[in-house]
Amino acid sequence: MRRSYLWALLIAVGVVGWMASGMFSSEAPQTANVDEAKAEEADNDKPVKQLTVKAMTVENEKTALQVRASGVTRTSFDLEIMNRRQDFVRNIRGKEASWVKKGDVIIELSKGTLEADLAAARAERQAANAAYNDAKKRFSSDGTLAAQLNAAEAELAAIKATYDSTVKLVERGLATELALSNQRAQVKAAETRLFELQSLSQEKEISASYASLKAVDARIASLQEQLSFTSITAPQDGWLEAVHVEVGEYIGANNAVARLLGLQEIILDAPIPQSNVNDVTVGDMAEVEIIGGGVHSGRVSKISTIANEATRTFTVEISLNNNDGNLRAGMSAEANVTINMVDAFQISPAHLNVDEDGQLTVKIVDENQKVAIAPVELVSTNGNTAFISGLADETIVLAAGQAFLSAGERVKYEIVAGEGAR
Repeated sequence: MRRSYLWALLIAVGVVGWMASGMFSSEAPQTANVDEAKAEEADNDKPVKQLTVKAMTVENEKTALQVRASGVTRTSFDLEIMNRRQDFVRNIRGKEASWVKKGDVIIELSKGTLEADLAAARAERQAANAAYNDAKKRFSSDGTLAAQLNAAEAELAAIKATYDSTVKLVERGLATELALSNQRAQVKAAETRLFELQSLSQEKEISASYASLKAVDARIASLQEQLSFTSITAPQDGWLEAVHVEVGEYIGANNAVARLLGLQEIILDAPIPQSNVNDVTVGDMAEVEIIGGGVHSGRVSKISTIANEATRTFTVEISLNNNDGNLRAGMSAEANVTINMVDAFQISPAHLNVDEDGQLTVKIVDENQKVAIAPVELVSTNGNTAFISGLADETIVLAAGQAFLSAGERVKYEIVAGEGAR
């Protein structure tokens, strides 16, 4: 036989013999189900790993529960100041890139003949007012009209008496018809004059003079308004960003001449996911870190009720005090809005684990001095520090070295604090 066949035969015989020896072994197989008590006793008898793990004792403290968002700053208002009158620019009093108060004059326009026109209108008003007062006095009980009426009535009575006497003289042949005709004409004239005086309307005369007075008042008000338009002022406190005109330039009415910004208060527009927007309320405190601008405190001043269609987020406006003018519009910022205060414990993120379901966990020591897995919630992070909730005070949390341990193992640990746990 070939040598290779011989070796194959020997190996086959050996394998069959080894299998047969197992079948006829007198030793009984080890049972798969072990009594729990015996298993626990056996487990307790296992030696504790020589590795000493660092651990911390939980001491919860009140910690801000926050919603984080990124945004961009803007001014509280941004408006263009318009002129109301067309004329030449006479002077620019406002200084660009400076604070202005409400009512401060920024630009002065030429006044032209406005002041002379106003003086003439005021003089005309004095005349109209005098005419109005005369009309009122004329129709008073002791006015000139009453005296004229009394005189006209007395004159008519005297002329009528003369006329009656002339009639008698004509009848007796002592006077001519021509004299009687003259007397009759005088009676008619006196009656006409009395009728005209009696027909004068007090209401009409006084109303006409009053209307003339008010027309002059309206012209004066218009001239005063035009005169006020020659001084272009700041409508409110703000930052004078730019002046758009030059001295000597002729500008038409209703043109933008300067730009005013509401820089005393900066608004951060921060988009909040729809899953968190109901947690935020107006008045909530917010910590805002502006890139290049430091950390500032603010408050939620407005919450949008309409979502951004593209991102499904709601814009939250956070107001920041900027009286020193250090912040600017268009700066990127990170905002942490405080929505609640919870009990939380400070730990290094390196000691946190995530289970198969995505739940954040830590390893703790149970009452039997064994490793246990405890679920926790992340409250906030700050650099290399995390704040977690869900653990009771005095709980032992495993720190440095916990990665080498599994749940159920007995553990040897050393309580440390602060940086020693890292």
